[in-house]
Amino acid sequence: MNVSPKHRIIESSLYLFNRFGFMSVRLQHIADEAGMSIGNLAYHFKTKDEIIEKLYEELAQEQQKLLADLRMIPLFININRHVENSFLLQKKYSFFYTDTLELIRGYQTIKKKYREQIHWQTVQLEILLKFNVARGALIEPQLPDSTLMLANRCLLFLENWMNFERMKGTEVSEINVEQFKNDIWGLLLPYFSLTGENEYHQLNVLPFDGWG
Repeated sequence: MNVSPKHRIIESSLYLFNRFGFMSVRLQHIADEAGMSIGNLAYHFKTKDEIIEKLYEELAQEQQKLLADLRMIPLFININRHVENSFLLQKKYSFFYTDTLELIRGYQTIKKKYREQIHWQTVQLEILLKFNVARGALIEPQLPDSTLMLANRCLLFLENWMNFERMKGTEVSEINVEQFKNDIWGLLLPYFSLTGENEYHQLNVLPFDGWG
């Protein structure tokens, strides 16, 4: 299958940004990795900024699709699948998740889109949580807590988990999806109803030592 030059540039950039960090990679490095001249690369992307903005656009679209798919039937089994897919997305775009602050500081276009994306994701997660409260799988958070605050905590965890692992010294290749799922479900565990506990057991994804 023939791969377009533009796609080769994007794939090569993603590989290099993930491996070396986006600050260390120059257009010449990307051209070399893509197997083309710098002139040919510049025909498609005049600057590295354009490449980074394109990569973020693709990441945001994939995030939106994952949450849109989850909203259709947000049962625990589908939430678990969503968490697995979110982990794969973080590994695919690890450079963004480990350098988020520098990226939104350095790229105003990304900063604006990222803030809009964060707001949209929070709304979707709150809807998901309220659905599971309504169907009796979760207990509604009590004041001063709320479903919105829980949605914020879940998103905070989802967006920063990879960065935290890297700060601890964990290599991307060593990061484990089971650990990611364990940590995410741990946020929801205090809100499980009996129905939620039973549904979670049926996933059979983590050892269960009792709820205390």
